[in-house]
Amino acid sequence: MSTIETTMTMTGDCEQALLQLQARFAKKAVDGAITYAKTPMLKDSQEMAAEAEADHLMKYGDKYELVHPGLLKESIKWRKLKAKELQELGVSAGGAIYIGKGKTQKLYPRYWHFVEFGTSKLPPAPYFRPAFEQNKQQFLDRFCQKLRQNIDKYGGST
Repeated sequence: MSTIETTMTMTGDCEQALLQLQARFAKKAVDGAITYAKTPMLKDSQEMAAEAEADHLMKYGDKYELVHPGLLKESIKWRKLKAKELQELGVSAGGAIYIGKGKTQKLYPRYWHFVEFGTSKLPPAPYFRPAFEQNKQQFLDRFCQKLRQNIDKYGGST
């Protein structure tokens, strides 16, 4: 049995235990497990993101803004999916690693996709896809581990 098949079997066992929990606690258990599981993927994407060598100007609306090195790294964030997004995907819980405004510079790095995928003049320097590929099994393992802990914490049994 492959590690993914084993993970899916373990997730099935957890699914039965989740059914024993009240809906409120089941949601907390799953959300907490997702939040815990995503950490290595988020950190790796932040570490792999390219960083400018020096300050530079970025067109932002009608003007140019001074951007300091590290804007792309600090703009990689995590959030829970909203109810409408969950409904569209047909799932009850989920999250997204995404590009938002920087923490200190408060600017949105509009160029992020040029870095990830490259252009005719700039070779790609991917950071999202490699972080996902390197961490997908670890995500599943961490998710199952934390989900079991959360189920036990909220009164279920695995």
